[in-house]
Amino acid sequence: MPEAMGAVGLDRGSLECHRKSIIIWLLFLIPLIGYSTVILKYAANVPFQDDYDAILYFLSHFIEARTLQEKLALLFSQHNEHRIVFDRIVSLCCYYLFGEVNFKYLIVFGNLGWVLSVLILVAYAHKSFGLALSSLLPIPYILLSFGHWENMFFAMAAIQNYWFMFFAIVFLIGLSKNKILLCCAVFPATIFTSGGGVIFYLIGNAYFLMARKWKSSILFFVLSSVCMAIYFYGYHKPPYHPSVTEAILNPLRTIEYFLVYWGNIILWPQKQLYIIVGLILCVSSIYLAIKRYGDVFLQLLICFITLIALMAALTRSGFGIWQAAASRYALFPLLALVSVYIFVITSSRFSISVQRVILVGAAVVAMSFWWANIFIVEYNHYFMKMKDERVASIVEFDKGQQGSLLYPEQERARQILSTARQMHIYEY
Repeated sequence: MPEAMGAVGLDRGSLECHRKSIIIWLLFLIPLIGYSTVILKYAANVPFQDDYDAILYFLSHFIEARTLQEKLALLFSQHNEHRIVFDRIVSLCCYYLFGEVNFKYLIVFGNLGWVLSVLILVAYAHKSFGLALSSLLPIPYILLSFGHWENMFFAMAAIQNYWFMFFAIVFLIGLSKNKILLCCAVFPATIFTSGGGVIFYLIGNAYFLMARKWKSSILFFVLSSVCMAIYFYGYHKPPYHPSVTEAILNPLRTIEYFLVYWGNIILWPQKQLYIIVGLILCVSSIYLAIKRYGDVFLQLLICFITLIALMAALTRSGFGIWQAAASRYALFPLLALVSVYIFVITSSRFSISVQRVILVGAAVVAMSFWWANIFIVEYNHYFMKMKDERVASIVEFDKGQQGSLLYPEQERARQILSTARQMHIYEY
């Protein structure tokens, strides 16, 4: 009889554990499903801003190019300060697979890069630190919020920025594990997806030298130097971009830009709040990385985010402080916030009870913030209005409204769109 009662108690314990596991999995999947649903619901097959140049203009010229040299020159040609080779390859694949370019498909593919970035971070934290799924719950709720909405529905930016983050995370994981072949394979993808990839030239070469991995150091130096030579061959600074010298001569503005960039985790009503939050997040991130709370990957990730923020401040602060608060830049401080969270809950300096309090508090705040985002967006129809505006831009253009296209230079946009339609590259 006692044995039977013990067996029943064991079954009840197993059932309760199973129920908890199901609840955790459901909570984990909610932001993934919610984020994906929003993308599929509001993405529109309409070009927006740089889509005209980076995708439609490129495709029309690439198709007409007759020689391999011409095609390669177009593929590697400069777009602003970047060489967006990955964007262009994806656009070509979309065109040749479907017979025309569809911006909704490109938007979905671009966001896939961010979803994969979130999943690989969760998988890494689970494997490296042995963290349970419940401990990792805040991560998808933080990263799959809508603070970076400018990237979400902008085909060119979604592919560039989200997949750059994916390649960056993979590169840093490979670097932290001394996987030289993985680093060599991913480095070209980083630099030819976004200009921020040049940061990995410094990080990668410095890391292998400091680790005294001489063979790896030589191999990576040769490969990365070749990529850098290709990147900067014929490179010219966009004429409307401010100079680094100007940023150095205006140190207060540059520092403010740097801190606003770090504080860009949500939309704050005042610049001072960006600066305060940015200062706290920046100092805590660097402090935890220097103190080695965590592992090499997280330290490298903080180093990368710091250098990206510094590069942005030196090259873009001339555009004004508020540009650092653009939602497309929110990816970097959000990743830093996640890194700080992992640093803290894996630190041996905190007792288990303190870690549990931090875990529960972070999970409640992250989930509440995510649900608040959903409510605000749906209640105010922000994304629906954005979609309607983009669809209307094409509809009104077809009705003869020549100034309706969502691009700064209307005449250029009209020519690009007309050519794309004549060549059957794009049709709404």
